[in-house]
Amino acid sequence: MNTLLLWCIPPLVGAVIGYVTNAVAIKMLFRPLAEVRLFGIRLPFTPGILPRQRHKLAENIGAIVEQQLLTAEILIARLRQEDLRNQLKVTIAGYTEGLRKEAPRIASLLKTAAADAYPRAAKSFIAFLEKPEIHRQLEIHGGVFLNNAILKLNVFQRFFFSAGQFDKTLHDRMPEIIDDLIRQLDAILKDRDVQAKVLSHLVQTLQEAADGGNKEKLDSWLRDKALALAEEQSAALLRTINIKALVSARIDSLDMLQVEHIVLDVMANQLKWINVFGAILGALIGIFQSAFSWFIR
Repeated sequence: MNTLLLWCIPPLVGAVIGYVTNAVAIKMLFRPLAEVRLFGIRLPFTPGILPRQRHKLAENIGAIVEQQLLTAEILIARLRQEDLRNQLKVTIAGYTEGLRKEAPRIASLLKTAAADAYPRAAKSFIAFLEKPEIHRQLEIHGGVFLNNAILKLNVFQRFFFSAGQFDKTLHDRMPEIIDDLIRQLDAILKDRDVQAKVLSHLVQTLQEAADGGNKEKLDSWLRDKALALAEEQSAALLRTINIKALVSARIDSLDMLQVEHIVLDVMANQLKWINVFGAILGALIGIFQSAFSWFIR
């Protein structure tokens, strides 16, 4: 009987002690939530490790997320994955489908708005061309065009052209030529037939964009442009968001009871095995004590 107790009691006690001490140690990570004082002296290990180090913990987690989990490279790699590209196209297709159904109404409204805005737009365009700096640029380009045209003539044509000083005359009169071109353009833009054709072309473009084949191309084009822009601006976007500060502030704002609940939910299975391993280790120590006691009898 004594031998049985010698071999059973120490391992059993060791297992209980190992399990309980590990469970208490895990609990002390979170508890107590605030410091405890006795006769004005703060008791050791109060508050718990996580409440005491919560600010540093939040900063460390934020740094890990920023440097290891959400970098520009990782974000770009995710943007290039086919499933995300397909899902984005589906989302865009949903929006463009709504626009496609509204295309006739939008085209009608746009045609009316464009008809009202057309005279002002044409006048503004002509005023832009008449600005001194723009007028000068047109003169320069006109001179370049004239020189290129002369170079395309054969030798005899260039000879007679130069001999009559037609090239010099045209260069000297280039400001007048540009003025005449602007007046002609102004007259063309004010022509009612031209205005009607411009508005008709605008409506036709919208209608063509609304049909199925063009819609598929439009969806793909919008997706590719959106992804290209996201890739190009990913690093700047992450710097602007400041992932470290965002994550740190979010974790730091959580109540410690919420933190405890989150950690225990995520690591419940792992923490359970820590307790089990503590019991196993305690039992092994108890077996060693039993064996040592048995041999020294």
